[in-house]
Amino acid sequence: MSVEDQETTVPFICGVETPLKIQCDWKSNQSLSTTLIQTMVDATGVNSKDIPESIYDSIDPDALEDLFRPQMDGTPRINGKASFAFAGHYITVQGDGQIIVESELGRLKRTGGNILLAGDVPEEVFDEMSVQLLGDQAFSRTVLSAQYGKDTEVTQTRLSIAETTPDHAHILTHKSVARSAATAQTNQSNQMPVSSVSGSLKEFRTAIRELLFELQQQRNGFDPAELRFCFDSLQLLIEEEGVETVGQFISLVTEAVENVRGLGHYLFQDSYDSSHVQAVRSKFDVVIELRFSENGPEQRWHLQDTDHTTQWFPL
Repeated sequence: MSVEDQETTVPFICGVETPLKIQCDWKSNQSLSTTLIQTMVDATGVNSKDIPESIYDSIDPDALEDLFRPQMDGTPRINGKASFAFAGHYITVQGDGQIIVESELGRLKRTGGNILLAGDVPEEVFDEMSVQLLGDQAFSRTVLSAQYGKDTEVTQTRLSIAETTPDHAHILTHKSVARSAATAQTNQSNQMPVSSVSGSLKEFRTAIRELLFELQQQRNGFDPAELRFCFDSLQLLIEEEGVETVGQFISLVTEAVENVRGLGHYLFQDSYDSSHVQAVRSKFDVVIELRFSENGPEQRWHLQDTDHTTQWFPL
């Protein structure tokens, strides 16, 4: 069955909040690979038949077990380590029998990175997904939203739904009318502060980078993924500036987000298979593809580092 035909209500993703740690019991008749798969199935809540790929596609589990199982005289093989990717997860097997399972999504949340949202779906679907990626504000996250050709009221609404407070958020917009510098706008007390930047795309990019580092200094540094960044909209940007220019812009902005250990997401309201989306997708750690089916809005994740695509599942 192809990935496109698979549907489930639960994605096969575990080890997100914290990596799973499994201790293999060599006295048990259960193999190392069976222990691994069963633990992952239990953690995700999926049916074992819904596992998207075979572990044999990633590694020979029999050879792996022979490598780490105690010697014939019972002497443990305490040294050594083997790592491989399986179904969107990083698997590490250690000589003492401990197995560590970490999803690529979980590592992204713990280290920071950049996510592309793409799909030919209504803006409301992007709004819902964006709010999710802004994160739980109970952790006092800092949010920077950069707007290109979009109404700031849309962003104000998203941030309000995400329960972001004005002292933890900032909106930066690009204006086509020439001005000499970034200009702060006066807002009502319940709205997020907004600054406008005029001039070239290079000046807008510079303003984003400078504000990211300024926010980092104000907070005395960020914990991983504490800073949430949103860019809206890549579709409008690429229509005006072209693929090559936008590609350079994305590379420098994503680098700045990574440098402050932030988690950024970028909205591209176009089909995942479109030439423009495909031209820039490699610049992101993860691409979330959105669609609207008879079951409502759905998503699937394209995990770049582990080269894995999840099944479709609801927002």
